[in-house]
Amino acid sequence: MLRDSSPISQTPSANDLSIDMNYEVNLILSFIDKNISGFPGYYQSIKDSKKENRISDNLVHHFELCKNELESYFPFRFGKNPTQPESDKETDIGVFVMSRTQKPIPIIEFEAKRLSESSNNNEYVCGIRGGIERFKRGHHSSHLKVCGMFGYVQSRTSPEWIVKINTWISNLSANNPDSTIDWSDKKELLYKIESFPSVVKLSSLHQRTTQKDRIVLWHYLIDLVSKN
Repeated sequence: MLRDSSPISQTPSANDLSIDMNYEVNLILSFIDKNISGFPGYYQSIKDSKKENRISDNLVHHFELCKNELESYFPFRFGKNPTQPESDKETDIGVFVMSRTQKPIPIIEFEAKRLSESSNNNEYVCGIRGGIERFKRGHHSSHLKVCGMFGYVQSRTSPEWIVKINTWISNLSANNPDSTIDWSDKKELLYKIESFPSVVKLSSLHQRTTQKDRIVLWHYLIDLVSKN
């Protein structure tokens, strides 16, 4: 895993994740770590909507602008709603390798969810549109073992939402009426890795029952609460 994202208290170790070290994915995560703190200010300066899809458009644009400002070549492209050959369910953001020799299939994907007083916040975790649940069921990113989520915090604070998200997961672990999905492992919970200005980074490890494997999710909760 990334040197600056080394696990701290209770976070799964590299051996626990049971995945090959992926150099390209680590480069992308490192790029996000370095540039995501610039997004809240950028978003507030050009904000014309609080809708999830519009925020994701802005986030993709932000990352592409950050790429253009690099002195070195960064051979990846951020894109909205990436398609896949075997699934009609699209994630919100995908990252592609810029190469004619490689198919345009994302090597890491991100689901995005608003966290506000006016959204169905438990959909961050579960339900038909549940972000984590879609990854667990393989409806999203079945070809990948490392993905992520962006939480657009539009009210309250990131620490408050982290408590709520983990409470929803704990409740599913204790009382889950659906035998087709397993929430019982304590590693399903989000664990804090690092804090950046206006952003909290976390990780979680999830069982995929159908595929009989696990997927690592990196979570970025982004404070978009207006300071005016």
